[in-house]
Amino acid sequence: MPAIRGKFGPRGPIVDVCIGVSEPQQKWMKSRGLEIPPSITVQLLIDTGADTTTIAEIHMRSLGIQASGVAPVRTITTDVIGADCYTYGASLRIEAPLFGDKPHEIRALEVLGREFHNEGIDGLLGRDVLSTLVLTIDGPRRQFVLQWA
Repeated sequence: MPAIRGKFGPRGPIVDVCIGVSEPQQKWMKSRGLEIPPSITVQLLIDTGADTTTIAEIHMRSLGIQASGVAPVRTITTDVIGADCYTYGASLRIEAPLFGDKPHEIRALEVLGREFHNEGIDGLLGRDVLSTLVLTIDGPRRQFVLQWA
């Protein structure tokens, strides 16, 4: 089973993830002769408390992805109404470190865009993606494993 194994510090488990234009958007762009921007690698904090994967707005804009909507997001620090965040159609790929292991890919995923200031991360890897993986966290050893089929 392909896997990523890592150690984590005070911020928690962080994983490199490639973010790009969603597959439906790529097809639309190709049909119009538009160039598809290359994926970018971002560092996401594994967050089992986040419903939805969230990416820093600056990265979504750098990919040229247009917001597809707005969603209210409630956190422990927001009120009952929540804060509005733009939603984006994106693709996501997690590379396996061993040669020959296939990456984990989600070709169409709705993510939230949000500003991340002085956090040392580019976003949160939420349960929408984690539900497609096997996550093991070894707190005493400060290690984690992400596996996929």
